[in-house]
Formats: sequence, structure tokens, C-alpha cells
Amino acid sequence: MRLLLILLPLILSCKKQQEHLIESDNFEFVKLGDGLYGCIHKFGGKAICNVGIVDNGNETIIFDTFLSPVVATELIGIVNELDLSPIKYVVNSHSHNDHIRGNQVFPSHVKIISTTSTMELIKQWEPVDIAEEKKYAPARLAYYDSLYQVFSGDKTSREYQQILMWKPYYEILVDSHLEIETRLPDIFVDSIQHFDGPNRKITIISKGAGHTESDLIMYLPDDKVMFTADLVFNERHPYVPHGDISKWKIWLDFLNSLDTETVIPGHGDIGTDELIDQMKNYLLDLENYAQILVDENRSMEDIDTVSAPGKYKDWWFDRFYTSNLRFAYESVKPEDPE
Repeated sequence: MRLLLILLPLILSCKKQQEHLIESDNFEFVKLGDGLYGCIHKFGGKAICNVGIVDNGNETIIFDTFLSPVVATELIGIVNELDLSPIKYVVNSHSHNDHIRGNQVFPSHVKIISTTSTMELIKQWEPVDIAEEKKYAPARLAYYDSLYQVFSGDKTSREYQQILMWKPYYEILVDSHLEIETRLPDIFVDSIQHFDGPNRKITIISKGAGHTESDLIMYLPDDKVMFTADLVFNERHPYVPHGDISKWKIWLDFLNSLDTETVIPGHGDIGTDELIDQMKNYLLDLENYAQILVDENRSMEDIDTVSAPGKYKDWWFDRFYTSNLRFAYESVKPEDPE
């Protein structure tokens, strides 16, 4: 016993160092608390979205599974390396490919949680999306790879970072199409469900449509941590046309009602609850600008020439802004009288 007491601080110190030293080419591994981690996509990496790892003392829950099955396998290895509780559940926050395609690497006893609607959307759209990707992804990968190969400028520049952002995305699509097997969710949370353990409380919440037709968040009330998935982006343009702007704003008001200090967005760096207001302001600005265009009798074609406002010009995923504005324009434009 005396020897154990002497060695215990050394053992704990070694484990702490092990967590600190976990490195990945695909994501930054961030410790948010004991048994609580965020995996934040790195430029040039193949994580694409952000993922959460939460151990409640009985089981570990993974929040979203990346686009790449290979990176999802890396995630499982990290959980094993940290000697966390066994993975029992995986959450699919919504149906977009970059949050669900790692599902297939988890063993069958690990249950996949989503809303009922998200499961139906995955079932309906994944075969269609994969078939389309097989057509366009090779050419887009070749395009970004050619830019990457010939680039000779400043590698800290936005131009180069854009290449590092999109090249891995299309590379994952091309490579994963050789082995992708869509795994559907099998447990459904359409309102609220608790997954509490001896170490922490975990709440999974759905309030319906927002970023997509159906979204989930994971909230840890005692840790004051929230995994929002794509209801919140940090200095990245969200993709709006698969959602409902009005209902998205209601979602964000609800997120603001929760006692939260740390927000892990679907894309971008970890932040505070200020990210929620930032996201709502983006949607409000989008609607307001769309209304101006309607009031000025501008056509849909005019939108293609519009650049993102200055406050958003440095946000990543800027290719989405035109699509977002077109969607908002259609949303605020009065229906033509019959």
C-alpha cells in the first residue's frame, strides 16, 4: 500500500502527460475536463467537422463521427489509449455527410443516436449523395491537387489555406467511396433524453428543424459545455439552404437560455456562448440583406454578383454565402399572386 501511494502521483502525472501529447494530423485534441474532450478540425486534415468525446463514468459517448472512416478509427484508438469508459453511444447531430460517415467503424454493440427524421434523411439522401460525389469528386480533387502541387507563394496566405481546406475534403470522398457503408442510427431522441453517470450529466436535446430539417445538441449542465454541431459555426459561413432560418433562430434563442461557458461549434474553434449570438446575427444580417434586395426589385441573378459583407468577408466557407443569400431571398420574397 505504501508503494502504491508513492507511485500514484507518478501514474497520474504520466496519464496527464499522455493526454497532452496526443497529436493528430487531422484534428486538435482539446481537453475540456476529466473525461471530456473536443476534436477540432485542422486545416489540411481530414476530420472536416468537430467531434466530442464525453465519458460520464459508466460509458463514453462520441458526438458526431467525421467524414472519414479512417479518422473515426483514429478516434476510437484515442479513447482506448486514454483508458476511458467503453464507447456505448455515438450521436449523429444531423444528416450531413461530414458528421455521419464515420458511423461504420463502430462495432455493432455501439448504438447510434439521432432524431427519427435524421435517420430517414440519411437513409434517403446518402445513396443519392454518394452517387453524385462519385461523378464530381475526382475532378474537384484533381483541381485542388493541381493548385497544391504548383503553389509557390506564402503558405500562411488565405489562398493556400483554402487549398488545404478543400483538397482533403475531396480526397476523403474519392478514397472513402471505395469502402463506404452507410450505417443508420438505431436509437432516436426527438425531444430530450438524459445519459447521466456517476461523473457527469449528459443531456441530448432536439427541437426540430434549424440548420437542417432535424438537429440535435449535446449539453453538459454541470460542466457548462455545449456541443452544438452545425447550429453554430465559428467564423465560417454555415450552409443554410437545407434548413429553416426562422426555426434556426428559435434554436439559437434556446441555446442562449442554457447556462453555458464553453461552446464547441460544428466547424471552427471552441468559444464561449458569444458564438451563439454571432451565429444569430449572421442569420439576421442575411435576412435583412435579402429583404433589401427584394425591396429594390433586384433579381435572383443579381445575387450572384453580391459579395459577403465586410464583417463576414474573412470567414471561411465563403463559397456558401451566395447560396445562403439566394435561399434567404426566396424566404422573404412575397409569393406571386395567382
